[in-house]
Amino acid sequence: MLVEQKNSVADWVEFLGKEHMPALAETVQKLSKLTTEDDSRVSQLTEQILKDPSLTSRVLQISNSVVYKGLGGNIKTITRAIVMLGFTTIRDVSLSMQILDNILKQNPSEHLMTQIANSFHAAMQARGLLRSAKTPDQEEIFISTLLLHFAELSMLSRDDEVSRKLNMLLRDASVTANDAAVQVLGCSFDQISIELARQWELGDVLLEALNRPKLPSKPAQAVLLGDELSQVAMLGWNAEPVKNVIKKIAKYRNISFKDALEEVKQMADMAQDLAVHYGASKVRHLIPNSETTSDPHKSSSVVVPLRSEKSRVRETSQPQANMAASAESNGADAAGEEGLEDLIEMALTGTRQPEPQPVLDRDDTETKLQVGVQDVHLQMNIMQQLNKLIADKKVDVNQMLSLVMGGMCDALGLERVVMSLVSKDRKTLVPKFFKGEVELEFKSRMKIGLMEENAFSNAIRQSQQFWMGSRLMAGRAYLHTEALQEALGWQEYFVAPIIVSRRPIGVFYGDCANSKTPLNDQQYAGFTMLSQQAGLALTANQG
Repeated sequence: MLVEQKNSVADWVEFLGKEHMPALAETVQKLSKLTTEDDSRVSQLTEQILKDPSLTSRVLQISNSVVYKGLGGNIKTITRAIVMLGFTTIRDVSLSMQILDNILKQNPSEHLMTQIANSFHAAMQARGLLRSAKTPDQEEIFISTLLLHFAELSMLSRDDEVSRKLNMLLRDASVTANDAAVQVLGCSFDQISIELARQWELGDVLLEALNRPKLPSKPAQAVLLGDELSQVAMLGWNAEPVKNVIKKIAKYRNISFKDALEEVKQMADMAQDLAVHYGASKVRHLIPNSETTSDPHKSSSVVVPLRSEKSRVRETSQPQANMAASAESNGADAAGEEGLEDLIEMALTGTRQPEPQPVLDRDDTETKLQVGVQDVHLQMNIMQQLNKLIADKKVDVNQMLSLVMGGMCDALGLERVVMSLVSKDRKTLVPKFFKGEVELEFKSRMKIGLMEENAFSNAIRQSQQFWMGSRLMAGRAYLHTEALQEALGWQEYFVAPIIVSRRPIGVFYGDCANSKTPLNDQQYAGFTMLSQQAGLALTANQG
């Protein structure tokens, strides 16, 4: 398909299904067709999920999350998750995860990151509007809202002339997403989404919401209200456009404005946490929380904010000439949260806690699957222990770091793991904690400069994890600089930011340099999740 040519809706749908993401299309269609009453559908769904250990781990995390609290107790297997939460719920959770994985695997643009964040927030809000409904019905609302902008997300996730043209039009927010699509593609995103929803059998609620009827049903209305709120929520809960949507929500729920405001704030907090479980941690900071306030410098007439100024500074790659100025501004921002680094420093000077022992049932055949990681049992057990620490909001920093870094080495099979913190002047990453087969010479070299553009400085500024040396990072190989090669002595490694209260305070680093073993997808997913959990634990500790 020529990128300069405008095509019909059918052309773009065929392109997305057969050229852009054929494997995803096949998976989605396979999952969507598992709807018969035959008992074999449970084993088929279980088998499909277990093919991907990362997906397995995330599905189990969500099954045990606060969203489904009380429905199934301590769920350790996919089969039990299906029995306790329902076949449709687990199928749709798996389906949406794989769609988002496909969209997020590239380097998302600014607009795409914002829209993914909005989609998560909208989905959680829509689900909350039908909190009295049965769980499968709530889940259909959640998935329908999450996929409302599916065509837009899919088209913008590509790295070609079409996506670049779309992003250029959307960058200055002078046109709507659908108008930009008409100009570039010859049809709107909604038109493409409608046809995709039909062909991929994504559900009647999604189809109704995409058609935006004048008198929508209750479920479709919840989808549209959730989406409307997500587009303005970053203005702050006191902003006039946000209040106007909450008034509609209060009427929909037949409750007071005050109660509706409290409910949407609660849903926003849950949306942040759920995004991490779904594998979309890189957009978590773009979802408002219950404490988001209005920016007095922004006009209340703004309807679709791209992001807060602080987020823009953090996420935009900067030329090396601007590095010093950025470091100074970040240092000023850090002053408001003074003491966090000191808390970690104090914890690290204490006695190290003993390594936790796995407690999962070793006869559980589902969790014996080991593809790409050293010990899936141990990985899942560590994630459960971290989730408990976060839920209890009582985090022993030593214990937490021992769990996280022990998991990176013992469960994922990484050989060298480092936890580093940003220095007070925001110019250097200083190593604080090592795990694995680490030589003294390596330790002495691990003071990484943040004044040049490299994988570590980008991880901090963009709040994004990187798998340097992988095929997907070929276009950003320049981030592995000569200085990094000298410090690390190796070219394939993971780097993930430690994000506390939306601010990156340091990074985790991991590699298999000693054996020169290539890294894999499952290790990357596990490393990313453990890094996210560390940030969530430290954030909970602040609360």
